Amino acid sequence: MFAPLMWFERRLRRFARARRGTTAIEFGLIAVPFFMLTFGLAEVAMIGFAQTSLDFSATETARQIRTGQAQMNGVTEGEIEARLCQEMSNFMLVTCAGNLYIDVQRFDSFVDAGAVANPVQGGNFDPSGFGYNPGMPSDIVVVRAFYRWQVITPMFEAIFANVGGGQRVLVSSMMFRNEPYQ
Repeated sequence: MFAPLMWFERRLRRFARARRGTTAIEFGLIAVPFFMLTFGLAEVAMIGFAQTSLDFSATETARQIRTGQAQMNGVTEGEIEARLCQEMSNFMLVTCAGNLYIDVQRFDSFVDAGAVANPVQGGNFDPSGFGYNPGMPSDIVVVRAFYRWQVITPMFEAIFANVGGGQRVLVSSMMFRNEPYQ
């Protein structure tokens, strides 16, 4: 009875001294958190870069409305959207068709402009209320650009997506008074 116990004890000590495979076990323990952190950081960086690109593009496009260039040259909503897409595509490869939306509205006061409806409600994106009214000189205008970003990493859809289909709607808004152009 004593011999089997000693045999087990020797095997246990030998197992405790063994160092082969330690690296593989340690890597196995940290691999999943490491890759989740790496992919999460990459996803956040891509969303941030897309948001920054959308902000810059919206600013550059809205400047044409604010200065009256769009109104005086008869620029249509489609042309404004195409310019927005072109500006955004300068920084990163994006698919604008069906993903990029623009809403340009004129308001009587800044208070009224602050009550613009959010098109993301209950996990759905509804652009049906969007329009294109760049206003006249000295009018108050709100320019909003929306881009449907597909979340790349499926395990982060629950965290980053704000609409169905694993997408996040990125938004850039500008509120300004048109310059007194003529």
